[in-house]
Amino acid sequence: MSYDLRPFIRWIVDEFEPSVRLGGPAGSYARQVGQKEPELYGVADMACILYTLGRLRPGGEQRRQWADSFAQFQDPRTGYIVERSPTHDKLHNTAFALAAMDLLDIPPRHALAFARQYADPEALRVFLRSLNWTDRVYPESHKGAGLASIFALSPGLCAADWFSTYFLLCDSLFDPANGMMGRDKPPGGDSDQIGGTFHYHFIYEHFHRRMPYPQARIDAILALQQPDGYWHPANHLWLTLDAIYMLTRTLRYAHHRPADVERVVRRVLDVLMADVLSGDGPHRHFGGKMGVHSLTAVVSLLAEAQQFLGAHEVVSDWPLRLVLDRRPFI
Repeated sequence: MSYDLRPFIRWIVDEFEPSVRLGGPAGSYARQVGQKEPELYGVADMACILYTLGRLRPGGEQRRQWADSFAQFQDPRTGYIVERSPTHDKLHNTAFALAAMDLLDIPPRHALAFARQYADPEALRVFLRSLNWTDRVYPESHKGAGLASIFALSPGLCAADWFSTYFLLCDSLFDPANGMMGRDKPPGGDSDQIGGTFHYHFIYEHFHRRMPYPQARIDAILALQQPDGYWHPANHLWLTLDAIYMLTRTLRYAHHRPADVERVVRRVLDVLMADVLSGDGPHRHFGGKMGVHSLTAVVSLLAEAQQFLGAHEVVSDWPLRLVLDRRPFI
């Protein structure tokens, strides 16, 4: 069986992208259809989406305009890059923006002064231990993985042993029962751990490190898939990306239940084709609040599925490129 993504990609290019583009300089995007001013999760997300589709090729004046689009969100005093109307923590904001800017080879306009408070390994220990590892692994990972992504994307901010300390602490937070991060969790894990561990997983990938307990992680994520094919009753798109990415990337170095992982990837594509990519699915899923951000989740999931199953099975005119294979954070 093959999955033809070309009609959906044409919809993105011909209908969706123009509906959130605000005109004027390149990189001026709303974060949802109908919004009249640019927002960070509009500018950064469209950079991710266009890169994934092979359509982000600005140079010269366009690149300068994209740089201006990002610069409007940066606080020159602290260096944080933040939303006008907050939806995520400022470390998530900044990491997501820097990661999108990396796709365009755009450096931040102002120094990341806020990073100094985290640059010492002891400050890092205090910071990571202050996060809630019991029932907010997912939302707190926006901070824990966000900070590491900022340091990875901006070399020179930290001491040489900073990431050694980071990974040592992260390794200690994995539960051997389910292969995911967290404390006092169910033996089989939960969706909070899926969302949270994913954000650290792409940091491990970026530094070519293996997360511990791979077989347990594959077992737990497979078992947590719901009957409808998703991993959460409300957060369908992002949690499904998180689960699939961890399954396929863990399988690269732990040959454990490959047939089950392959079956689940196809099951997810079946669900997406029926629910999201066809009929009124695109308008239902991407026409409302944070629609551009939701689309980033889906095109990233499709890129990972294409890489895993092959372009002969997941079909597009041009190979999709997962942004996480270039740099951390999404």
